[in-house]
Amino acid sequence: MDASVGKAFDFVRQMVANLPGRDIDLPAFPDVVRRLQVALADPQTSARDLVLIIESEPVLSARLLQMANSAAMNAAGNPVTTIKLAVSRLGFNLVRVTAMNHAMRQMEQQKALAPIRADLGAIWRASNEVAAICYVVARRAFGRQPDEAMLAGLLHGIGGIYILTQIQSAEPALREDPGFRAVLGDWQPRLGKAILDTWGLPGRIGEAVANQDELLSGSPQEMEPLARLLSAAKLRHRLGSEPALRRELPQADELMRTVTLGENSFLDIVASSHQDIEEMQGLLAA
Repeated sequence: MDASVGKAFDFVRQMVANLPGRDIDLPAFPDVVRRLQVALADPQTSARDLVLIIESEPVLSARLLQMANSAAMNAAGNPVTTIKLAVSRLGFNLVRVTAMNHAMRQMEQQKALAPIRADLGAIWRASNEVAAICYVVARRAFGRQPDEAMLAGLLHGIGGIYILTQIQSAEPALREDPGFRAVLGDWQPRLGKAILDTWGLPGRIGEAVANQDELLSGSPQEMEPLARLLSAAKLRHRLGSEPALRRELPQADELMRTVTLGENSFLDIVASSHQDIEEMQGLLAA
């Protein structure tokens, strides 16, 4: 193993071994998101508990109302004017989606994280696109739990965020090592699962995040539906954002073509839902 690769590998491996328990958070996360994270991990938390936390942060409150009043979440056009009604309409998973999206935007603005701003921005954009695909496709394919699929899509890069922020804090020179990107790609799915497990998310979300790249190496029909959807959505995003990937993976389109969800194929649902996906992506990015 190259010395630089080995150093980055050892750093990340040790970081995983020392991963803290349920109090894990990320540098520069807004305090309101930390408090929400703790509350959402507690099965005794009520909607009123969440409302009190959310109302303490005007920007997050505005984002939550925007989400609750969007066409995607409010097909009947009945306006939501209070955080209580917004939480009731969206449910806990979409509250978490909105809070995490808010946190990722805030991280990009932090001066201490300026050296990794471009990386954080790339993860945020990828997370939004993958989350939008997962939500719309799950709603079309299964008609249920699209919020859970969206949460898996939004958080599929959380392991990468954790690695980047920890290395920036402890040993930023490692980001310049030739093998760092490979180590980041290899470790971020399993680290992401570990983080989501400590946050108390449903196990199927963590498993999907852990298996987000399995479409490239296994049979999609052997994967759980949520993992199959997340893996296909991530691959589709990568094909659009990494021009060289088609040359490296000439079989990528064929792999996505083999993914079925319910009675439909992933690519067929995406093709017929293009506008809905774009609208959801715009909502998340607003």
